[in-house]
Amino acid sequence: MASNVRDFLFEPFKVIEVKFEGRKWPRPRSGHRIICDDGNVYCFGGYNPSLLLKEIQLNSSTWSPTKPLFRELWSFNVATRLWKEHDITENMPEELASNAMCINGRYIMIHGGTGFHFGNKCSNDVIVWNTKCCNNTLEVLEVTGARPPGQYGQSILCHNSYFYTVGGTNGHEYNCDIHRLDLLTMTWEPAFLGTGQDYEPQGRYRHEMAKADNKLYIIGGGTNEMAFELMEIPMFDLDNNTWSCLFPKPDDSLEKTIAPLPRKCHSAVQIDTESGVQVFVVGGSDSESVFNDVWRLDLPELQWHLMQKSVLPNPLYFHSSAVTSYGCMYIFGGIESLQNVTCRKNKLYKMWLCIPKLSEMCWEALHSCYPKVATLKKQELLDIGIPQHIVERVHTG
Repeated sequence: MASNVRDFLFEPFKVIEVKFEGRKWPRPRSGHRIICDDGNVYCFGGYNPSLLLKEIQLNSSTWSPTKPLFRELWSFNVATRLWKEHDITENMPEELASNAMCINGRYIMIHGGTGFHFGNKCSNDVIVWNTKCCNNTLEVLEVTGARPPGQYGQSILCHNSYFYTVGGTNGHEYNCDIHRLDLLTMTWEPAFLGTGQDYEPQGRYRHEMAKADNKLYIIGGGTNEMAFELMEIPMFDLDNNTWSCLFPKPDDSLEKTIAPLPRKCHSAVQIDTESGVQVFVVGGSDSESVFNDVWRLDLPELQWHLMQKSVLPNPLYFHSSAVTSYGCMYIFGGIESLQNVTCRKNKLYKMWLCIPKLSEMCWEALHSCYPKVATLKKQELLDIGIPQHIVERVHTG
């Protein structure tokens, strides 16, 4: 007797397009940011000067044809594959391109960004949104101390009750300064301000940042004219507030030794493994070429590996990536380059960065073969044996 159930193949390290359900999703964009928890991918802001007038709701509060920026916050439920636009009515900023975004517990944190034209107006606010409440208000944190300058293209993260921001530009000048906000006292202070010494990293924007132990690692980035090496990694030691430059090893596992090319406007995420932190770098540009490759950096050994099975469908930059706690990376939007023609996209890709727990693979198989399982109520999912943590993920947000 023939079965209607299609075969399922779990394919780690392969870039797979995620198909959307429903009728509403974000329009193509670049310069946005995404972040995720274990149930949702969140997308904020972005830029697209190429949309046709018929594609623009001229009376929409989320769009102005004179300022081609998206005043939008979306969430994508990874189980139901439905996008939801959140109706933010308070404190939506005008600076909506090349913000930095991270997640700290239940709170999305957004910092910096530029309006249009780029660099004319830059933000130094820290804005938060509670993913559990999902209300219509963004909260601008009330802070004291020496605030960082308004800029865009910086990298941020939270560590030991501090919110760190590194680098960025105002559109004319670039830096690799480090500022931190004490989240207990809401006080800003500089952690490092460059003075032009030889040991300091060059100023940059659209870099990425990784953290291991008490150290920050700066991955790539550049200026308007150039991109920086991935074979030279500035590292800042938070214990003694000093910079040093690390020189990772190229990939010599192939017939010919290769190394990642310099790049900016890429994305990067990190996961913890038994052997230490791994950083995955996706796509990017060096101002001339655009890349479709994925590289893994094993931080303890400072060893680069080209992910041969992990290839983007087309070269991509000015996109954004995020990773769940169980090791699934999502990549959204950006500018695709194909035969020297560029186009902004709104495609979502996923890629497993590790072999996850068996429960994750079983849920992937069940969801692939019976997509409507994600529409069942909580108790119905529990009754058929779905683990509690996956049930909560399906019904979050």
